[in-house]
Amino acid sequence: MTIKDAKQQVLDSIKAYLEKDEFGEYKISIEHQRPCFLLGPPGIGKTAIMDQIAQETGVNLISYSMAHQTRESAMGLPVIVERNFVGADVKVSEYTMSEIIANIYYTMEQTHIREGILFLDEINCVSESLAPIMLQFLQYKIFGLHQIPPGWVIVTAGNPPQFNKSVNEFDIVTWDRFKKVEIDAEFLCWKEYAYYGGVHPSIIAFLELHPTLFYEIDATDRHNYKIITARAWEDLSEMIQLYESAGMAVTLELVGQYLQDHDVAPMFYEFYCKFNELREVYDPDDLLDGNITQAAVDRAAKADIEEAVALMNLLMDGVTYTMRTTIQMEKMIRQIHPKLEDILIKINEGLSCRQIIAEHIMTTRKNLDMAVKARIISPSNKKIQHWIIHNLEAYMDKCTNEGRDNKQRCTIIIQNAFTNLLNGAKNVTSQSMSGLKNMFVFMEAAYGAESPVMKKLLEELTVNCHTTDFIKKYGSDEFYRLLGQPAVAPTYNNMYELNLEDCLKFEQQQ
Repeated sequence: MTIKDAKQQVLDSIKAYLEKDEFGEYKISIEHQRPCFLLGPPGIGKTAIMDQIAQETGVNLISYSMAHQTRESAMGLPVIVERNFVGADVKVSEYTMSEIIANIYYTMEQTHIREGILFLDEINCVSESLAPIMLQFLQYKIFGLHQIPPGWVIVTAGNPPQFNKSVNEFDIVTWDRFKKVEIDAEFLCWKEYAYYGGVHPSIIAFLELHPTLFYEIDATDRHNYKIITARAWEDLSEMIQLYESAGMAVTLELVGQYLQDHDVAPMFYEFYCKFNELREVYDPDDLLDGNITQAAVDRAAKADIEEAVALMNLLMDGVTYTMRTTIQMEKMIRQIHPKLEDILIKINEGLSCRQIIAEHIMTTRKNLDMAVKARIISPSNKKIQHWIIHNLEAYMDKCTNEGRDNKQRCTIIIQNAFTNLLNGAKNVTSQSMSGLKNMFVFMEAAYGAESPVMKKLLEELTVNCHTTDFIKKYGSDEFYRLLGQPAVAPTYNNMYELNLEDCLKFEQQQ
């Protein structure tokens, strides 16, 4: 199955294992909760989906590589203790709490979240000294004398033996303790994640043209391994973006450090260079702003499939960026609004503006730290929290330096700041709407409404979660017209109706 299907299998299992009856007891006892075993080639996203599942379920996530665990770290250390049995004092050997189980309790104390996922990677690479106790752990969830707490679900992962020489084959008894989930690498499935994660558009375009090059593991020549994985493409994307933002040249040597195939690395590098040349030729930002020239239309109309796909991804990258920013800004505004309402109410009750804002900053930071420790926050939501903290700090400084903690001046400063946030969000939303419209105008002029290129563009817009969410929320008549479907009413919300005056009116009435 694909990694997306595997994620759903694990997610459904966790939800089922965490179901409780009317007395608050888990419906499936911990002994009967079979751990899922994600079995698949390296670098396809097994660990990544565990982070996503923790974020979606809101439970803790703790990860361990079992290939590096010893009997002592898993079982605990032996100690001699005194016990009294049937009137006789005796000395017996016991074990201290396992490092793994102790970390579970520590995480619960830090995050105040009682439930969680214990992810044991490379489970089929445990050392020989640890192998005998794994069967007991898989069945009863016990290391030494200590069982994992109720509400914690075990998920495991590993590579097939052909990819990892350290793999120990499981016997039938061990397999009978797992829910086996076998995973294959598939580009179309990964592409959805690539759009979500903001993978560099040149990589998406290249793999669209050459999907068979998405994943390759060839160890037949021990002196010349060929290794290209989903992880390699994602890591390369991140490095390309950092190099570009820092003004550093992306070289063939850099590409070859990630794409370990002497044929594929230069092939992608050549495409990447052409991709950047097309960026200069077409200036996609200018096209999305509506500055569409006949020369650009004519060149696109005559372009080969490689140039057409590259151009489509250049334009897609532009609209995706503004749409993603729009959605993030809306989330930020909705989360900061009640904080600003509380600040204004308390200011008008005579409390110190600086102190109130400082308390909100501390609370937001504390909640962010807790979410990071629990691994329940996505990079996008983490960015939103940093935006909120940054804005609150700016308001605090302005209220201190300009407002001088005066009630009226501080109220005006905060109201104006919130109005600026709304206007900024409106501008980005408008830019996204016009960019989408101008992209359709250009592509239709160059290729036609019924062309394969236009159909491919519409398909990509439905695969890309950012464009899908934006169009669903704000609508696009051109999108539905080109799809040949009746326009769907946007699920417009009242974000732009938010204000900070209502809370003050309510406070005055009180």
